[in-house]
Amino acid sequence: MAEKTRKPIYRPLSPSECGKAIKAKEYKNLYFLYGRDTGALDPFAKKLTDRLCPKEDRVMNLHSFDMSDGFDPEALADAVQVLPMFAERVVVVLSGVNMDALTRSAGDLLRSITADIPETTVLIIRAGGDKLYKSRKKLTDKNQRFAEHCAKYGACVEFSYRGVSDCAKAIISAAEREHCVISRKNAEYLAQLCLCETAHINMEMEKLCSYAYGGEIDREAIDALCVRLVESDGYTLASNILKGNALFVFKRLEELRAQNYEPTQILAVISMSLTDLYRARLARSCGRTPDDCSRDFDYGKRDFAVRSAFEDCAGLDTDRIRRTLILLSDTELRLKTASLSTDAAHLAVEQFAANAMA
Repeated sequence: MAEKTRKPIYRPLSPSECGKAIKAKEYKNLYFLYGRDTGALDPFAKKLTDRLCPKEDRVMNLHSFDMSDGFDPEALADAVQVLPMFAERVVVVLSGVNMDALTRSAGDLLRSITADIPETTVLIIRAGGDKLYKSRKKLTDKNQRFAEHCAKYGACVEFSYRGVSDCAKAIISAAEREHCVISRKNAEYLAQLCLCETAHINMEMEKLCSYAYGGEIDREAIDALCVRLVESDGYTLASNILKGNALFVFKRLEELRAQNYEPTQILAVISMSLTDLYRARLARSCGRTPDDCSRDFDYGKRDFAVRSAFEDCAGLDTDRIRRTLILLSDTELRLKTASLSTDAAHLAVEQFAANAMA
């Protein structure tokens, strides 16, 4: 009996893999660049455009389109098919792509354009942001099918957030370029604080390097100068709630309210970090390692969360974590089912924290 032909598994290239091919002048006629880390995607797309179309060739040979400003597939088709003028190639850049936002006919035309690109044209498609995804890792169905389609005719590159370790290396290098110093531990702390978002890291590093002025970037400077996102604060809040550090908890809740964060957002990030601590505590009590826990729950690049939880959970009581999770669940249910004013909702979050620390 003949074996069934298996569909090949689609895997996008990493930016480093694509970068190596570009340095070796192994160019493709189609590049589909997508992902959440727009701070890494945008500079990559710009460098690729600069390499393929030097400044002296751009007047006649570089054509840019932005789907957010309205999409004319026929104009794009004309630009792709035009011959280069006194240059090696034509470069066409299409930004803001999201297949979910296109009509069926426009989507079909875009696929036909990408399937028939002349040898003298390079089409660079930029698609960044969260809207392309239906979950933490998976693209929406239409965007996934388009990515697989592009992979048949060119290079498909995903710009996902890097791990804390890789971000820390980049932070240390960035500090050295500005003649500053930052320890590995503080670089990892900054990476976690910025949620490994390249654009956010670059903005904070510019600020920190100016402040350090050739000196050391320490933890005190990071805490004083960097903007704290609620998503990066979940672990600190959860840990301090479990340790009963009321002064820190209520001060931070007040700061988050001043930053206009929704009560449900605050509870969601605390919930995720409490779950990390609960998993780590149970795993540790069973003799499991951080690697075991990370693998069992598919943490991937979030394995730093498991390691931090393992370090902090040793002195925590399992029943206390469980009780805190129940209180949080009850509070979250109340916020989502009752009609509460903004003040009442924030008060409910503070009541949860008070009851958990009691």
